Amino acid sequence: MASLKVWTSGVGIIAMLMYVAGAVGGFFSGFFFWLPLYQAYAETIFLILMIAMFAVAGFCLIALVISLFGLPKALWIIFAFLSLACVVTVALLMFLLTDLATALGISGFVYFDLGWYNLSPEAMWDFIGFWLAAGGSFLALVFGFFIPKKI
Repeated sequence: MASLKVWTSGVGIIAMLMYVAGAVGGFFSGFFFWLPLYQAYAETIFLILMIAMFAVAGFCLIALVISLFGLPKALWIIFAFLSLACVVTVALLMFLLTDLATALGISGFVYFDLGWYNLSPEAMWDFIGFWLAAGGSFLALVFGFFIPKKI
């Protein structure tokens, strides 16, 4: 199976940078927001959301490390899809947790409401981390389709 020209093509480098953005965003959201929430309330849903955001960072970092040794295009796209699926899971669970959002003074989809961003420094890290993870994962997936293969 042919590996990709990740390190030697412009599209590959941009896709790698998107993976870095996804990893940083997943870490920001998981570490600065979901981990303290889980430690404070010990709710299972906070544990699930924290694990999902750390999984985003993990999938992105694993793809970056494997790309050092030559990564097949299918594996690149699978890792991008898995990281994007984790981000979407967090977004859907946050949308379904209307009790949490209304208790915090937010209505609707929290990641489109700038009131979530202004709520606290921890919520700001979650807002920034979510959009970094979502954008990085999505763009890594899109750019992954255009990375040329080694001949």
